[in-house]
Amino acid sequence: MDYIKIATATTELCFDAEKGYLEKVVYGGREIPMHSKLWSVDTNQGALTIEKMSRFYVQSYDGVRKLFWENDAAKVCVTLRVRDEKIRWNIVAELFDGSTVGAVQFPILEGLKFQNDNYLLLTWQNGHLLKNPIEDFLAKGEEVQSWVGRGTYAFESEYPAGLSFQYTTFYSPSEYGYYFCTEDGEAYIKTYRYEYNHEKDAMNYILINYPENMGKAVSYYMPYDFVTQLFEGDWQTATNIYREWAVAQKWCAKRLTEKKLPETVTKTDLWRINHHNFDLGTRTQEYFDTSVMLRDALDCNLALHWYGWNMRGFHGEDYPDYISDEKKAEGWPAKLKEWNEKFTAEGISKIPFTNARLWEYTSKTFKSCNVAASAIKNENGEIPEEYWGDRVDLRPVCPATGMWQNKVVDYCREYIADCAFDGVYLDQIASYNATLCFDETHPHPLGGGNWWNNSYHTMINNVRALLGDDKILTTESCCETYMDVLDLFLVLDTNMQHTAFNSLVMKELAVSVPLFSMIYGEHALSYGSVCKVEVRLDRFEYNMVRNVLWGILPCIEGFTMEQLKSGTEYVKIVKRAVDFYKAHKDVILYGRLSEVPEYTCETFEMDWQGVCDGKAKGEKFSYISTLPTINAVIWNKPDGKKVLFAYNYSDSEQTMEMGGKTYTVAAKSFAEFAL
Repeated sequence: MDYIKIATATTELCFDAEKGYLEKVVYGGREIPMHSKLWSVDTNQGALTIEKMSRFYVQSYDGVRKLFWENDAAKVCVTLRVRDEKIRWNIVAELFDGSTVGAVQFPILEGLKFQNDNYLLLTWQNGHLLKNPIEDFLAKGEEVQSWVGRGTYAFESEYPAGLSFQYTTFYSPSEYGYYFCTEDGEAYIKTYRYEYNHEKDAMNYILINYPENMGKAVSYYMPYDFVTQLFEGDWQTATNIYREWAVAQKWCAKRLTEKKLPETVTKTDLWRINHHNFDLGTRTQEYFDTSVMLRDALDCNLALHWYGWNMRGFHGEDYPDYISDEKKAEGWPAKLKEWNEKFTAEGISKIPFTNARLWEYTSKTFKSCNVAASAIKNENGEIPEEYWGDRVDLRPVCPATGMWQNKVVDYCREYIADCAFDGVYLDQIASYNATLCFDETHPHPLGGGNWWNNSYHTMINNVRALLGDDKILTTESCCETYMDVLDLFLVLDTNMQHTAFNSLVMKELAVSVPLFSMIYGEHALSYGSVCKVEVRLDRFEYNMVRNVLWGILPCIEGFTMEQLKSGTEYVKIVKRAVDFYKAHKDVILYGRLSEVPEYTCETFEMDWQGVCDGKAKGEKFSYISTLPTINAVIWNKPDGKKVLFAYNYSDSEQTMEMGGKTYTVAAKSFAEFAL
C-alpha cells in the first residue's frame, strides 16, 4: 500500500494514498495499525464521510500535509503540521449543495489498544485514572450517570465543564502512550468521546466539534488545533506536556501572588461544608455553636460553606427563589443578617450555596417570570429535562440571556450583599457540562461557539462588580477556563469511594489524581471534598490527609453537635491536617504540587464500602485496596526549591525509600524533607 506520511523525530503517521484513511502509526520501531476514517460531518441531508467523497488528493510542503476530499456537494480539508514532537490537526468543511453543517466529528481515531495493563486519564473534575478501561469499563456497556457524562459502551462529556481540562492520555507503562489535546484558549464548546470498538475489542477516541449557527451555516472552520503526541511515561508525563501550554493561556495571566485575593481566602485554615448534613444549616443555633467549638478546638480560622441558610428543608427546592414568601413574612432575611453578624464577630467567614444554572420548573416564578423564554432549548425547541432527584424538576437557563444574568446579580444583591455574607458560591458553573442552545431569540450563535464560557465570565464579572474584590466568589469543580474570575473551586470528587459513582470507582477501577493542583498550583486554589464523620475513621483520615497533601485547602463535612462531642478521634485528625496547613500555608497557597513520586514503604489494606449510584443504585458494594503506609508528594515552593511532604498512617514509626535515600516519618504524623 502507498502511504502519505507526516513525521516527527519519533512518530510517523501513515495515511492511505488512495482514500486518506489513517492506516497506521509508527513509533519507537512499533507499527500500530489504525484504519481510522478520520472525520464525519453531519448535515441536514445525512452524514458526510470519506466513503462518500469521489476525489482525494494531497498538498505537501515542509512539515505540513493538506489532505483534500471532494465531491459535487462538498469539500473537506484536513491540515497536519509538525511542531517539535507534536502533530497539530485542523479541519475545514464546505458544502455546495444547499445543505447545512451540524456537528463535525474530527478527529476519529479508531482501534486504540495495548497488549499489557493500560490506563485512561479522564479529566472529569479534578481527574480520574481508569485501569484497563476497555475491558473493565467501556466493554461492560453500563449507563453513565448524567452528572458524570453520557454513554453506553461509551463515555462522553463536554468542555468547558464537565471536563475541566482539554487533554487526556491513554497509555501502557510498559509500552507507550497517546497524548491527545485541543489547544483552545477561547473555550469553544466541544465533546470528547471514548467508545468501545466491538469489532477490534479496542477504544475509539472522537472529538466532536460544534459550529456556530449549527443547522444554518454552510461551512465549518475548526478555530483551534487538535494535538497528538506519542510518548513514554504515565499520566504525570502527559500532565506536564499539557501544563506547558495551559499556563500560557489567558486564564493564567496572573499568578496567585499577583492577584488580589480576598483576605478571607488566605486567612481561612479550615472550610466547613454541610452538603450531606443539609438540615444542620437550618438549625442555626447548633450551626453557630458547633462552628465556635470547632474553631476553638482546632485553634483555626474557620469559614462556612453554608447549605440550608435559606431555611428550606431540601437541596434544590424552588431555585432561585431561595427564601420563601412565608420566611420573608417571618422576617428571616433580617434574622439571617443578625446571624451573619454574630459569625463575623466570632471571626468566622461564611458563604451561602446558590445555583447559577438551574430554575425549578414547578415554581410559581417559572411561569410568572416567563423563564421558558430564557431557558436552554434543544434542536427541537424543547427545554431539556435533567434528573436531580424525585423531589425537584430543575431546568437549565441559558447564561447568555439578560434575564438570567440579571436574576443572578439580583439575588446576590438581596441575599449576599444585604444579608452580610462574605461571598457567594455559584454552583455548577465549573462542573456541569456546557450545553448547546438553539433558541434564535437568545443573544448567542445557534449551537456551538465560545458563548457559554463568555456568558459565564460576564455573569461572574457582574457579580464581582456588585460585591467587590473583598468578597469570595467560588463554584463547583475546577474547570480551568474560569480561573481568571473566581477565587476558589470546590473539588468534591477526590473522596467518592463511598458512592462508587457510575461504577467507575467500583473495585477501584478509577482512582483520583490531583490534576488541578499539578497544572495550576501557582495560579488557582481549590477546597472541599467529602470528609464525613459518618465514614470509618481510617477512611476519614486517609481522605483528609491526602486532600491536604494534594493542595486542597482543608475542609470537613458536617459535624452535628452529637458528632462533635462523640467524634474526638475525628477532630484529632482534622487538627493534624489543619496544623500542617497552617505551618506550610505559604507553600500550599503559592507553590505547586509538582509530582506524586515513586517510592517504597510498607503497605496496608483499606476496605471501601458504600452504595452504588447510576444503574445499580442502592446496591451495596465492598472492595479492598492496598495503599502505602506513607503518603508522600513533592512540591515546588514559591522560592523554586523542592520539598517532600509525607504523612504516616501507621501507629508506629515508618520509613520510605526514594531516590536511594531513606526518610523516616513518626507515627500518625506529617513530615517535611528538603530535596
